[in-house]
Amino acid sequence: MAISPDVLATALQEQLPGYTEQFTSWHPLFKKMVEKGNVERSTLQGPFRDFVIVTDGPGQVTQVNTGSEVIAGGRTQASQRGNEYGTRLIYSYDIPAKDLAEANGEQDVAKILENYPELALSHFHELISRQIATGDGAGVGGFMTFNGNTTYNPNGAARDGLINFAAAAASKTVHGIADTTTGWLNQFADDASSDFSANGRPLMRQVFYACQRQSAKVIGPVDCGFADPASYLNYVRDLDEDVRIVGDVTTTKGDHAGPDVRAGAKFLTATLYLEDDIEVGASAFSGSTAADGLIYFVPSGVMRMFLLGHSADKETKGFFDIRGPFRVPDQDMFRAEFILHANMHTISRRHLGAVTGTATY
Repeated sequence: MAISPDVLATALQEQLPGYTEQFTSWHPLFKKMVEKGNVERSTLQGPFRDFVIVTDGPGQVTQVNTGSEVIAGGRTQASQRGNEYGTRLIYSYDIPAKDLAEANGEQDVAKILENYPELALSHFHELISRQIATGDGAGVGGFMTFNGNTTYNPNGAARDGLINFAAAAASKTVHGIADTTTGWLNQFADDASSDFSANGRPLMRQVFYACQRQSAKVIGPVDCGFADPASYLNYVRDLDEDVRIVGDVTTTKGDHAGPDVRAGAKFLTATLYLEDDIEVGASAFSGSTAADGLIYFVPSGVMRMFLLGHSADKETKGFFDIRGPFRVPDQDMFRAEFILHANMHTISRRHLGAVTGTATY
């Protein structure tokens, strides 16, 4: 018995929450954002989100000596207005009607789901992950990137990536706020000698503590680190020096590194993850110190994601929603789409950090 496109659409709708959860598990930052409720599903009134950035304490102190002092105003001009535009991304794929006609029963429906929608959504997820990490995700260049050496284009105009790999540059802005604004620039250190064994962990601590000192009581600890494969393996290798075997020295010990690479490795209060999508050899990193290795430090508490869209039946709600399948004119095909209408931003860039030059041991 042939499988109707409507049956396929219903099966896909039922499976979508599980597919989306696979993505959040695959990319740890997204998972932490979802767990903390940082995905805002409210509908915006316009194409962009406008938000307040407080770069320093919002008030001031008055010392009272006689009791007749005039209390200073309770608000200082330490706030800035930032903005971020949503980007609408549509991943489309075709399913041959012949495959539907030849399908029989639940087993064949499962195979069609595996061959088309599952692979399509997985590919879409990987493109977004690549964009966040490196800034060159094919077709998804409107989504935010951490890579400050490149730009993204959510509304057709170039915007600088969130984390710079150098001191403040007057020509750069993030979320519409200049790098030179006090209390806005991210933390940064470069291993100029490109020797992780000598400088890697000290520089990681330096940047980690610099991020942690930025009002960590309010934001929460630095809980995420993301490293390119070489930098991650250098960190794990460096841990070997800390291992001490107590007791019978003849006892064989296995590798102390975790067997699940997606579980990450502990670094102070953070979990450091190997992120394949940080490809330091990509042109997006050319000319920057990150081309020799890169580790991002990100407190998930400073990241926000917002969605755009009103109706799931029309323009969609914007979070990897499904549209279709519908027949392609003049072809024996049914086309389906995944739609992401969203973006991410930070509420405190000074809590973000990067260590570069970490790929050589």
